Amino acid sequence: MRPSETFHFPEGLGSCILRVEMKSPVSFMIRGAMALWAAFGFPISAYAAVSPEDWRFYARSEFGSYWYDGENIDRLPAHLLRVRQKLVLSDQGKMNLAAELGKEYEKAYQAIILRELDCLSRKSRILELTFCSKEGEVIKRESYHLPEWDSISPDSVDDVLYGSLCQ
Repeated sequence: MRPSETFHFPEGLGSCILRVEMKSPVSFMIRGAMALWAAFGFPISAYAAVSPEDWRFYARSEFGSYWYDGENIDRLPAHLLRVRQKLVLSDQGKMNLAAELGKEYEKAYQAIILRELDCLSRKSRILELTFCSKEGEVIKRESYHLPEWDSISPDSVDDVLYGSLCQ
């Protein structure tokens, strides 16, 4: 995808229209977001049109339902892969998000995440995180340049994704 290109997420699981602008390699953090949303990741190069049937459900928690783009998984050298994820927030997830990150997140409907998994070391990291409203408004978009790897905890949402993709 070229810088400043528009990307449309599919209808059906909620839509989000993003105007993607490449950022400098400076790391940005949403306070507390990495701790709350350590289950997600998004590489900038992995943007592609996703049809509703490409999203595959893999888990549910008190935060909402988790999906990944099953047709556009980038398999990289050294046992790495990149996958686009979507968390459709539950009411509890929305309340927790707004309490942790601020009032502007009360309208959040979903989080779109670009995640990188290290299948050999059982680790993951988030490369991009975007919160969208049900109407498709971007509430917040953050890119992280080479963030640190986090270990995947057993019986976590990340563990379910790891088991689905790193076999």
